[in-house]
Amino acid sequence: MLQTTRILAFGRTAELMEYDDKHVLKLFKKGLPDHLVNEEYVISLRVHQSGMTVPEPIKKTEMDDRPGIVYERVYGDTMLSRLSKKPWLVWKEAARLAQTHLDMHTRKVSGLPKQKELLHYKINEAPVLTPEEKSEIIERLRQLPEGQKLCHGDFHPDNVIVGNRVWVIDWMTGMTGNPAGDAARTILLLRMGTLPEGTPALIAALFAFIRNQLANRYTKRYLKGGNVTANDVEEWLIPIAAARLCEWVPDKEKQNLVNLIRAKLKEDL
Repeated sequence: MLQTTRILAFGRTAELMEYDDKHVLKLFKKGLPDHLVNEEYVISLRVHQSGMTVPEPIKKTEMDDRPGIVYERVYGDTMLSRLSKKPWLVWKEAARLAQTHLDMHTRKVSGLPKQKELLHYKINEAPVLTPEEKSEIIERLRQLPEGQKLCHGDFHPDNVIVGNRVWVIDWMTGMTGNPAGDAARTILLLRMGTLPEGTPALIAALFAFIRNQLANRYTKRYLKGGNVTANDVEEWLIPIAAARLCEWVPDKEKQNLVNLIRAKLKEDL
């Protein structure tokens, strides 16, 4: 039985609620398919068991006919929150973001979804794009190299908690794949992603101000620290952008993604 229902944070797919002094409840919104909740639980468990610094998933539960997952409670601020309070730390936090991602990409975790299979499915389901555009993007995806490394699939400053350790949260999109594709997703989000619903106006304004600095510094540090080149990342951008069209993102961001995709497809004609 819940000890309290105090809401700690909001997201597009869930609310994070206080459960007790050692645990939190991630309560998903109505309408989210049950299989996505099950996948997050299993993926989070496997990634936690690998030794990655991830809050431990304790159990699945329900509240008010909504599915949820009880997690180990960790203390700290999200990187986004830290930047909103101290935007002058943007270079330091961008470097931390890149190093955390590089560390993740040294790991292998078995039993996770496959990156290219997930992207293929999402591209096929993407709205707005024509059948011809989808076929071209899927062919580009087919030619990209497979990978066997742990990838997050949605790695950005609001999914990193900085406390006595650096914790990576929200593993619903965790997968096995090519780090270049995972880095491409992060760069796309840093440059074009919209902040979660309910983000205070001041935080939104500050993030808009430092967005390019954060993206540029992250990219520089990530490319310097690993075996991925700028060209490797560039090759993944179109499939990653097309797959994002399936997600719960505002219409303006979707149109920006479509414009990016079509511009890049045209460049290569």
